[in-house]
Parts: sequence; structure tokens; C-alpha cells
Amino acid sequence: MNTLSSPTAPMHGNTLAHPWSADALRGLDGAVTLYAELRVTGAQHSAFLAAIDALGAALRGKPGFVQLALKQMSGDSTMVKNYPETYKGVLATAYLEGAEAGVQPYFYTLFIRFADAASAAAADLEADFATRLQPLLHAGAAPQSPEMAAYRAVYQTVGAGDRKGIYTEAQQVEAFLRAPLDHPERDTVTVENHVMINDTDRANWEPKVMTLLEVAQNTFEPQNDATGAGQPGTRDNRLYRKALSTEILRNAQADGGLRAYIMHGLWESVWDHENSHLDARFIAAAGPVGAAAVVGPVEPFYLTRRLVLAG
Repeated sequence: MNTLSSPTAPMHGNTLAHPWSADALRGLDGAVTLYAELRVTGAQHSAFLAAIDALGAALRGKPGFVQLALKQMSGDSTMVKNYPETYKGVLATAYLEGAEAGVQPYFYTLFIRFADAASAAAADLEADFATRLQPLLHAGAAPQSPEMAAYRAVYQTVGAGDRKGIYTEAQQVEAFLRAPLDHPERDTVTVENHVMINDTDRANWEPKVMTLLEVAQNTFEPQNDATGAGQPGTRDNRLYRKALSTEILRNAQADGGLRAYIMHGLWESVWDHENSHLDARFIAAAGPVGAAAVVGPVEPFYLTRRLVLAG
């Protein structure tokens, strides 16, 4: 198990030596996401971003490529832990400030989306990772410095939603992935709620998490808001706007007897998200989901730094 790649890495275990290889993608249906959690030091940061830009440019014309998104971890949700409301938002920018102060590395997540597994396999991202990115994941500027572990896996979208609807069919999911709302210039906030459940519970658990997705996608405060989307949340109120989008991702591979999931949401602000966790409707829907979690929840915030679309 990689225990050093990010604050969420202890939740994960790589079951394959080459997690983005053709073997890892074989037999998967529908859209796939090649996912990574990476640490980058200040000494390598500029080179890393340049490598991501080069990778994105190389992928744009690849058959089946949908999008690449690089997101920087900015903080942690406290309300997902059911801490007292006085702790709301206190860690919202902790990782940004740590990186800026030089006391922490830059934590990133990378999503590379393809319409199908065959296209992802043909793109050979396993080799690209080894040549473009892995050499930059070192504790210092020199290649001889210790390499920092990275978590990588292939995920599949169980379901998704936005303010227009809920999507579970393969064509709907692909259309959703081709129209992302997390453009860097929009200053949206991404949340990734990481949990692991017993793999034998999948069939019972996934309908419950989809119910939670629908609640998270459709609730807002005040409930009588004329816009039908809610009002901006702040530290001092309990208002919030609907999530911009929501997505449930499942690791295509089991980690021993466990299965990892990411509840991937996009919000207009940290406060909207944190206040949503105080809503009794959300709490009621989250109970059955959380009861099955063996590991987690851990829910960091992220800011989108790069978004590359097919073209």
C-alpha cells in the first residue's frame, strides 16, 4: 500500500504493478478514468506543470480521449466528519498555505478520462506516466533524491448529475464527462469524498450512494429560494447553493476485500459544500452510506489548475 502519496493514500492500495496498463483496463465497459494522487515539491513544480501541459497537448487528438483535469488539493472538509459547527471551514485552505510556506509539497489529483477502455489502453498512459511524470516525483531537484510514491488506479463512473439531471446510462455519462463545469477560470471548488467498503456490499451500497447523490444534487437553502438553486453559503449562515455537479466513481479493481469509491462533487464555494452537510435531508441520506464505510470518509477540497478537452 502506498502510504506517502497524499493525505488520502492510506485509504488506497495498488493491487496491480502497472495500474494504467492494458491489463488493468481489460474487460471494462463504458467511460474510464485514469486517476492519480501525486506529491510535487517546489523544486519540481514548474517542470511538473509543464509536463502536464505537454501530456494534455499530446492527448487532445487521441481517439476516445475526453478530458484531462489536474486539481490541487487546497484543504479538508470538517463537516464531513460531523465536527461541531464551530469548526466549519477551519481547514479550507490548509494545503494551499502549507505549500506556499514550503512546509508541505503540492498535492495533486489527476483525472484522465476516455470514452472507453480500449482507447485508454491504446493511449499507453502507463508509459507516458513513467517518462513524463514519474521522474519529477522526487523529494529534491536531483533524480538521485528519494522518489515520492504515487497512487494510481482506473475508476469507472457509477452515476453522475448536474443541475439539469441525473445520469446513469453509458451515453449520458460520456456526455456529462464531455461537458465539465470545472474550468480553472470559474474558481469552483471540487470535493472528493474517499471511502472504502467491503467489496461484497457493492450491490446493496451503490443504490444508497446514488440516492445520496440525488439529494446532494437537488437540495439547497433556503428551500423557498426564488431561483430554485439556493443562496451563497458563508461561515456565519446555513445557506447553500445546489452542487454544480456530482459523480460517483468506483475503483475498477478491489483492494483485497475492500473497494474504493470517490464521491466527486463540484460546488460554487467551500461554504456551500460545508453548509450542505448541516442540512437534515443530507444527513438522513448520508447515514446509510456512511454506515457501510470501512475506511473514511476523508474529503479534501481541490482547485482546478488545468483542464484539457478533446479537440
